[in-house]
Amino acid sequence: MKDTHMRRLSGILWFLLVGSAISFAQEKTVIPRQILTSAGQMPEFPGGNDALKTYLAKSVRYPKSAYKKGIQGRVLARFIVEPDGSVSDPEIISSLSEDCDKETLRVIRKMPRWHPARQNNAFVAVYYTLPITFSLE
Repeated sequence: MKDTHMRRLSGILWFLLVGSAISFAQEKTVIPRQILTSAGQMPEFPGGNDALKTYLAKSVRYPKSAYKKGIQGRVLARFIVEPDGSVSDPEIISSLSEDCDKETLRVIRKMPRWHPARQNNAFVAVYYTLPITFSLE
């Protein structure tokens, strides 16, 4: 009787261990994140392009070092607009100067949530490229 009881108990333990190992393995499966370069409906800054221009005009501060050196031109930056509208992973694609690049990244990181992109009626992550011009005039 004791032997039968031990077999049942060991069978149950084995089932629990194998079942939890399978469950744990399934939880570790990672689906690669897909970031699109374009979507059926692209992301939009709240209020549209005019609001984006206003935000940039109010937020971008000309770096003193760049101003003193007479540096002017364009920084090209890229970031991701996430499915929830948040902005992530800003990076510089075309640099102007170290300080202008830093200022560009600062302004992008402070952006409010965007209206996210949509593809096939689902919100998706999309790369967005933004030029920021530094002009002394």
